[in-house]
Amino acid sequence: MNRIIKIFGYQFYLKEFLAIFLSYLLMENIFSWLILPNSVILLAFEKIMSLLIFGLVIYNFNNLKRNEKIYIGLFCLVMLRLVFESLFKYNNLFEQFTMFTILFPVVFTIYIKCVCRSLELDFLEFLAKFYLCVYVIIMIVYGRGFSFSLASVDMDDYGPFSGDSRIIHAQSILMMIIPLLWYFSKFLQTYKLKHFLLFMFCVVIILIHQHRSVWASSIFAFLVFLLLMMRNRLITVPKVFNLAIVFLILIGVAGMVLTQVAPGFTDLLSDRFSEILNPTREGGTGKFREDQREVYMSLFLQRPIFGWTFEGFNMPNPLVDWWPPKSGQHFHEGFVEMLFYEGIVGFLLKYWFLFYISVKAFSKKLSRESIILVAFSLSGLLFSFSYVLPLMFWGHVGVCLYYLEKDLAKENDRQERPYEQSQLEETVIF
Repeated sequence: MNRIIKIFGYQFYLKEFLAIFLSYLLMENIFSWLILPNSVILLAFEKIMSLLIFGLVIYNFNNLKRNEKIYIGLFCLVMLRLVFESLFKYNNLFEQFTMFTILFPVVFTIYIKCVCRSLELDFLEFLAKFYLCVYVIIMIVYGRGFSFSLASVDMDDYGPFSGDSRIIHAQSILMMIIPLLWYFSKFLQTYKLKHFLLFMFCVVIILIHQHRSVWASSIFAFLVFLLLMMRNRLITVPKVFNLAIVFLILIGVAGMVLTQVAPGFTDLLSDRFSEILNPTREGGTGKFREDQREVYMSLFLQRPIFGWTFEGFNMPNPLVDWWPPKSGQHFHEGFVEMLFYEGIVGFLLKYWFLFYISVKAFSKKLSRESIILVAFSLSGLLFSFSYVLPLMFWGHVGVCLYYLEKDLAKENDRQERPYEQSQLEETVIF
């Protein structure tokens, strides 16, 4: 089992690779779809794996750190309450497994953090290369119908696809922020052309798929990245100013070229960007999200602490009638989903990691890797206004927490060394 596997220049022991592959990488929809393109089987795999991961975390409970034990303990209390509610109201152990899966990211985040800590991983570059390669492969295999028309596509199994000519769902395109920030960071370090070209490739990917939620999240993550880089003195203000001028010139030139070559495309992009500033205009998907938010927030106020739980699945959908009975409310927005189903308790438990990362972002002792992952993680707060964050996102949040923990350990070690050095000097003198 000590065999070494080398992928994207990163070396894994076989047991490390199996653990990461089965319980982490396969949670990425576009990757798992390449291996087994069947939603029923993949959903069953995720459910089984979530139970196994939960069991593994409970088994290793004593090895967790104190704050991790608190999170898992609170999660177990919420689940125990749901078990008693199900037994007394519905005469079964757990009426709707979805009530477990929508809160499972709490466990998954801690699990991935602990795996990284146990294996002492440093594989952010691996993740950046992983997403670029998976994107290219899935577009080669399934991207033949790609176009800018946003035409609907009827499919027997939608899987990770968007259901229109954009091909890939926004939840997967969101992950391209990781290679976007990674290669821009590498370019700032080396000023090599290959890193700039890979960065621009990520920009093009995010742009052409026309997911406004990803556009807004990417811009937000990029701004946070630059601010944190300046705060941690990894880049100077004049350099940021010079880069801004260069990018404005590039955008201007690209805009003039596209206006001459494909004027319809620039009009399309302009119209799509305008919807970010006016998301609730009539006929847009933002208007449906606003309607959904108004209806379900009023219901949330009726049961604000623990939410509607299982009863929310039995409730007829107040907006549309095409979903099967007892299949849930099919939320667009992640915040509203948690508040409606799990109340304030579930909402705070699930999103607490992002609030914690928001506080840690003010630190002046962050590494480049932490800055990249902090910027990505905080973009999830913005994305949650449009979609429910996928499970894989929370795995990346776990990686972010691991890198923040490493930064803290390095800083503590650095502060202890002067004392150790002075002790050594005293020993030499005497």
